[in-house]
Amino acid sequence: MAITLLFISPLFSKITIENGEMPLDRWRVIVGDSSDINQIFDDELNSSVIEFIGGGSYKLGATAGDRALNIKDKRFISWQMKVQVPYTIYVIADTEMGLRYLFYVSTPSRGLNHGLQNGIHHGLGEATIAGRWIRITRDLESDLEDAEPENRLIAVNGFIFNGGNGARVDNIALYNPKEVTYLSDAKEVSKVDINNSRYRIIQWRFKNFGKPEIIDTRGVIKNPEAFEFTVNVDTQFGDRELLYTLGEKNLGFIDDNIIHHALGDDRTVGSVWVEDSPKNKLGLWQGITRDLEEDIRDFEIDNRIKRVNYLQIKGEGLIKGVKLLSSVDMNSSSKTLKSDDTNSTSNCKNLNRGVGLEPRDILWLIFINLIFVLIYNRRRLI
Repeated sequence: MAITLLFISPLFSKITIENGEMPLDRWRVIVGDSSDINQIFDDELNSSVIEFIGGGSYKLGATAGDRALNIKDKRFISWQMKVQVPYTIYVIADTEMGLRYLFYVSTPSRGLNHGLQNGIHHGLGEATIAGRWIRITRDLESDLEDAEPENRLIAVNGFIFNGGNGARVDNIALYNPKEVTYLSDAKEVSKVDINNSRYRIIQWRFKNFGKPEIIDTRGVIKNPEAFEFTVNVDTQFGDRELLYTLGEKNLGFIDDNIIHHALGDDRTVGSVWVEDSPKNKLGLWQGITRDLEEDIRDFEIDNRIKRVNYLQIKGEGLIKGVKLLSSVDMNSSSKTLKSDDTNSTSNCKNLNRGVGLEPRDILWLIFINLIFVLIYNRRRLI
């Protein structure tokens, strides 16, 4: 009798740390009152979600110890939120260089080492406080390397929601995406062909765009047109060009089919957004991760992407790591952290993991299984 062996990698599984149905006592109040945190039914999502009232500060996990989530080997975080006022979200991370707070705000500016000890600042942009449900996806390791290129993520220990009075949050998860790379090594290029109809999240890294004027050893790029990145997509409503430039304000439709998003103000040197901290080194590689579907929905709520065609680059500088990535909902849920297992790690052997596989992956696994069957039968004949 032939024995069929099936090996499935756990690489693409996800871990959910909040889905609106878990015990509320997992959240701890830093500022505010326990009555600020509520589970409510949201008609738009047709599910239970977490609502914060009072504009305080609320934490899942901890910096260390038994309460820390200690989730390892997951470099992406995703969450859904509906917010109308400014907020700050902190992801508590254990890194090779110690404790770090990766924090995200509603302005697009990128302060990196700025405003908080052990903090690394990234802006998510004004579209995140438009009062609609939006999904945020961040590459934590990339966000870390923007400020500290030699540092590496070890584990995610907590999630803090600060401010955002009346905010709703749901489906906070950590995962590793499937990815397709279109340009790996650093090059000066004007266009990268993609032609992908499956994935909607794009990522690239860049540096040395723009000519800085040095003032007191600090620098600024006074030309807001130092670079332009354009992602061409096919949508249900026709051709669209998603345009990304320096700037504080999303301009939305600037032509019949061009939608503009701002990546931050013009206080940059090379590719580093410079705020007020001299700890920020100049000329570091910077990462951009954009959920193209969400960027479309910012201005066409009912539109959807059918295909991502290419990335076009205007300006002189280096580009690398151009990828398309799977979203969290394309990764089968493997585990939900409950109040009694917040110290579990993502690489425990007893987790029942699910995997989102593409057809070619399944064909490859079938091929491997057939090889095992043939070897097994051949050994029996011998």
